Amino acid sequence: MTRDEKKLNDFRKGVKLIVLLQATLEAIDDLKGTRLEKQSIRNKMRNLERDIEATIRKPLAQLDKADDTLFTGIQQKVEMICDLSVDELAQLKEVVEEHRKS
Repeated sequence: MTRDEKKLNDFRKGVKLIVLLQATLEAIDDLKGTRLEKQSIRNKMRNLERDIEATIRKPLAQLDKADDTLFTGIQQKVEMICDLSVDELAQLKEVVEEHRKS
């Protein structure tokens, strides 16, 4: 693997991490105020939320500076995925797997 390929691969991994952490933040927001949010985990969720935000703040800013359309596209896709039902997520998995085969 060349140096440029390694950089591109590292960039892709970083973007994937940012996407997953952003989705985690969205999921934490969705749990707030539900019966699943018990006092015992409320503080853990709050701490996790702060840690995630601190971790991704700088990379998100850099990504936005590098290519704001890429950042906006990623954010829209994260929001779309977070809005899917469990059944829709299962269907999405099948569609992606089928797409990868072709």
